[in-house]
Amino acid sequence: MRNISITNQKGGCGKTTTAINLSACLALKGRKVLLIDMDPQGHAGMGLNINTNELENTVYQTLFNSEATLTPLDDVVAQVNEHFHIAPSNIGLSAFEQHLSKVPGRESRLKDAIEKLSQVYDYIIIDCPPSLGLLTFNSLMASTEVFIPIEMSFFSLHGTGRLLEIIELVRIKTGHDIRVKVIATMCDKRTRIASEVLTEIKNHFENSIFNTVIHSNVKLKEATGFGCSIVDYDKKSKGFIDYCALAEEVLFEEQRVLEDLNLTTQQEHLFQSTEVPKQFIIHAPEAKSVRIVGSFNDWRPTQDYLMERSKDGVWSKTVRLAPGEYQYKYIIDDMWIEDKQNPRVTNDPYGGRNSIIEINQ
Repeated sequence: MRNISITNQKGGCGKTTTAINLSACLALKGRKVLLIDMDPQGHAGMGLNINTNELENTVYQTLFNSEATLTPLDDVVAQVNEHFHIAPSNIGLSAFEQHLSKVPGRESRLKDAIEKLSQVYDYIIIDCPPSLGLLTFNSLMASTEVFIPIEMSFFSLHGTGRLLEIIELVRIKTGHDIRVKVIATMCDKRTRIASEVLTEIKNHFENSIFNTVIHSNVKLKEATGFGCSIVDYDKKSKGFIDYCALAEEVLFEEQRVLEDLNLTTQQEHLFQSTEVPKQFIIHAPEAKSVRIVGSFNDWRPTQDYLMERSKDGVWSKTVRLAPGEYQYKYIIDDMWIEDKQNPRVTNDPYGGRNSIIEINQ
């Protein structure tokens, strides 16, 4: 399964149009696709003729509710056609960041929901909001790839730099590696500015840009107005031809992505043979439970990382780690705190601080 976020913090760059029509073209070619709308505007659902304001369950209920009342992502999914499904959202999702700003594990809510899916998909396409907040961070954490649509304007090209910084920050802070590729969209080659920006994009991103260019096409806008993808609207249009070509490129990469995953697995086995036991210790006599989380376990507070308490209130846990640098925190009765005994700290993306350890072979 390939999890792909389609994101750009700049609006009007063809992000949702790409999410809908790439999903539809992949489904047309026999792949089972789930499109997840992480944009509170709900445009992905609206573009597929779904009245999102009347929905009882949306992505919001999957991400926000407590564990006891959590709505499985399977219950949110609606079928578009045989191979194409969507998990829609609406304006309620805009409250996500406010309500979960201090909740442990908030940045991996979408990843957790995807892992619990009972249905099996070949592709999960995530339509991100035009911002760099917690919703986009959730999408990045749930993805192994990011596609960035860039329209033919210098403002769009300039704004991409900030997004790339965030993706790199995710990699540094969490150890989560994401493959990035760029899609040139809304291109009218009759104009000088489009040709200049396209040349600039190709020079800047070199091997990280798709060969397919999505041209400006009125049929794409008409399809959205009729609440359907370009696949169902006009198979003779330039928009259909472009998005099918893009889907072919994505499919062509399947073998390489599989090889990359196999390489990652081999590297993990190599690291396992050189792992070093590291004991974490914290004095918290009043605590009822303490867990250790960090970049080494994808910041997930599972039972495997529950620490053991001694009679004098000292909690400890031994974790086997490969050589390298890691960030970590303790979760003491649901409060995430840094290691006060460790002077090595760094700022985290949410205004707090993570402790740092280095494991030598």
